[in-house]
Amino acid sequence: MNRSTPRESVSQFLILDESVEHEYPAALVRGMIDITDGVFRGLFGDIAVHCEPPGVVRDRIIFGEVFSLIPLESAWCRGYMMMQAEQVPFMQLLEHTGRCEGQAGFRELNGMLGELTNLIWGAFKNRYMGDPLAVGRAQVQVPLLINHKQKYISFGTDNPQLCFVYRLTDPVSGQIVTLHQHFVFSLNWSPEAFRDAPQASAEPVETGALELF
Repeated sequence: MNRSTPRESVSQFLILDESVEHEYPAALVRGMIDITDGVFRGLFGDIAVHCEPPGVVRDRIIFGEVFSLIPLESAWCRGYMMMQAEQVPFMQLLEHTGRCEGQAGFRELNGMLGELTNLIWGAFKNRYMGDPLAVGRAQVQVPLLINHKQKYISFGTDNPQLCFVYRLTDPVSGQIVTLHQHFVFSLNWSPEAFRDAPQASAEPVETGALELF
């Protein structure tokens, strides 16, 4: 969905599904969209960004050929955020928005997906995750299972994943570039402890060193 002004938020146009509202605080869902939308625009300029109404998914199939994975850990949640993309359309977007010199390859793709993930994580951390010292250190871990051939990933639990599907319009070709964003609170989920911390701006937050996984 195109925005008429830079300050207009994609989340303002969303009506949350009952299944999402039952599982996740509305302020958290809309805040996730605002943060991600701000990062997209900070990296790619004034491109058209559309977010489909978020949903709750229980399958473990990976979208596209490339994905990033970064841990989320606070007093009210423990799990992961994934960003998933198709390789060729995303590389073309990098070329058409001037994010790389010449033709984009898988290294440019990997670097941009890592930067995108890190910026979203940094803004999410600053807004929602609070003091990391409040999180206990002796905590359970479960193995992650990835089947590359079947494009399958399991986080060791049957907990549903909160899924956002973003569609970015390539300004040169008009092609739609689709990215999936999943939040998997597989190790701890205490929504009653969630607190929103409104920010003055949804622009990307500088996070320092890039964390790649």
